[in-house]
Amino acid sequence: MDNNLQTLFTLGLNLSKPWQVVKVEFSQVEGAVGQELHIWLDFEKGYRFLSSTGAELTAYDTVEKTWRHLNFFQHACYLHARVPRLRSSGGEIETVSVPWTRKNSGFTLLFEAYTMALVQEEMPMNAVARQVKETAPRLWRVFNHWVEKKKGELNLSGVRYIGVDETSRRKGYKYITQFVDLEKRSTIFVCEGKSAETFSLFTNWLHSHGGNSRQIELVAMDMSAGFTAGCLQYLPNAQIVYDKFHLIQDVNKALDTVRRAEHKEKHLLKGQRYTLLHLRKHLSARKGNVRKSV
Repeated sequence: MDNNLQTLFTLGLNLSKPWQVVKVEFSQVEGAVGQELHIWLDFEKGYRFLSSTGAELTAYDTVEKTWRHLNFFQHACYLHARVPRLRSSGGEIETVSVPWTRKNSGFTLLFEAYTMALVQEEMPMNAVARQVKETAPRLWRVFNHWVEKKKGELNLSGVRYIGVDETSRRKGYKYITQFVDLEKRSTIFVCEGKSAETFSLFTNWLHSHGGNSRQIELVAMDMSAGFTAGCLQYLPNAQIVYDKFHLIQDVNKALDTVRRAEHKEKHLLKGQRYTLLHLRKHLSARKGNVRKSV
């Protein structure tokens, strides 16, 4: 293999001792547009790897493995390597962790980072699968791994102000409730339902990740009876702040109820619902005069 090409791909893959590129090959895939790039990696003969027990050991044997890597221009790219296995003095066998992937993954870390970036931009998983030419179930496993890893690292000890809202996750009134750290502007918990029980689930999650329900000072939410009951029961020191949209919505409903009752005696009010609800500056001159008369 040409030394310049070897150096180029070694640098491109950010490889360090004892790993190096030993072979590069383009191959045509039958029925596919473009080619595939295959890169073979190997380690220095006699290199002593660090085992999980801290001992430095040479390879006992190797296993052949392949990983999907980021495309090389329009070409799908795959890495191949014989991964060393170590044998301890007690006879236990362990496989060496290689720096370009995580354990039990068929993708490189860069490939996984790219797919996660697409998902983060709110691209549906099926669309991501089509773009990278992989199956959605394999990509879901990648997604679930990193989400679970991040959940395990979550530290909620500093959470003081939260926002709570529900949304429908599918047709048929299947709701989920989302809890957000208002200071960091990030979601910290999601669960099914929209009842007071969601606050119980949230406080359990909060405590299991270093937080304290008694340290929650403020909860911004809608005027749901379930949310209000849950907040009062499970976040006893929190001040409730109802969001502006729902307050105005309730005021508008009350205003229209009064208008409907009053128009029986004052016919000027009949059919003037939006005259009363709209901002004065948005009304026509005629509507404005009606509102003044009211």
